Amino acid sequence: MTAVPLNFDELGMDVLLAGTQKAFAMPPGLSVFVCSPAALAKAATAKDRGYYFDFVEFQKNAEQSMTPSTPSIGHVYALSSKLDDFFGEGLDARYARHKKTNGMVRDWAKKHGFNLFPEAGYESLTLTCVNNGAKPGGSRKVDVPKLQKLVKDQGFLIDGGYGKIKGTTFRISNMGDETEASMSTLIGALDSAMQKL
Repeated sequence: MTAVPLNFDELGMDVLLAGTQKAFAMPPGLSVFVCSPAALAKAATAKDRGYYFDFVEFQKNAEQSMTPSTPSIGHVYALSSKLDDFFGEGLDARYARHKKTNGMVRDWAKKHGFNLFPEAGYESLTLTCVNNGAKPGGSRKVDVPKLQKLVKDQGFLIDGGYGKIKGTTFRISNMGDETEASMSTLIGALDSAMQKL
């Protein structure tokens, strides 16, 4: 959300949830969601909707500009500020920026002999998951923990993969408030780190 267009009705979505710590570039702790009229109608027929995901209760409260429970006021103000930023930039410009900065990271990976981990056509425009030699004949292999440390020493954190793919991938984010300038600085740090591997 807020990094690529999501045409809710055209895609036939009934419920869409997002954590604001991602492309919203906010601290973790707040989720946003939207429900279709069909999802609200279906929820109204459920006998035990629970509490935190009771869409009917949220709708009743939203109609009165309220929440079902005490909200995190700081997050609400941060969300309001972020929404001002989104519409100030313009959504189309925001989507184009994410596409451009993602292309910068993909170009960096290609320049250094890496392939992307996802199959072609399934890549994210907000996060690049770089294949670190996980596929036969696939890509270059580097010491990911060392790469992470070299980049961290320059003030940047990159993710070294997780679970079964830890070390066989690393991830570079371009989501949220990242710009061509900030990504250029990160790419410079990555280039510097690569020279020391």
